[in-house]
Amino acid sequence: MSDVSDSLFGIDVAKLSKVSPRELAIRFAFGAGISVVSGSSGIVLGSIVGGMLLAFPAIAPATLTLIEKKDGNTAAVHDVGGAVFGGIGLVAFALVGAYLFRRLPDPVVLLSCLAAWSAVSVGVYVLRGEKLLSLPAVVQGRLPGCRRADPDAPGRQGPPR
Repeated sequence: MSDVSDSLFGIDVAKLSKVSPRELAIRFAFGAGISVVSGSSGIVLGSIVGGMLLAFPAIAPATLTLIEKKDGNTAAVHDVGGAVFGGIGLVAFALVGAYLFRRLPDPVVLLSCLAAWSAVSVGVYVLRGEKLLSLPAVVQGRLPGCRRADPDAPGRQGPPR
């Protein structure tokens, strides 16, 4: 299992070369499938339903599954935390867009939405880093029935690898 740091930002370019074509294909297939379902739902059920479904993080299920299999639960839980913070930022994006789209030109609105998403997402991450905000227990994998973050810990639930 790889060591997962909790640094604010980071990128390991060397890991990009370790992503297999199969993993990329799985991520692409999940993203395409979710986009087709949300687009079809929008045609059948209306644009509001389709738009809400487009907010689903299309490749997150595939990515988290691949990370968990490759690097363990600790790494996957770490990525879920980032997805939660990004999701909170998307709420800010939507609120700013809903308020501004009829008031300002579209490019200004999109830049404002991007700024809101960035500020809120990074803001909640920083608050978590400063111990002023914590993730819900379910995201941390601490609820009964959740597998432990350490695959070698005694009492680990789930199938052996």
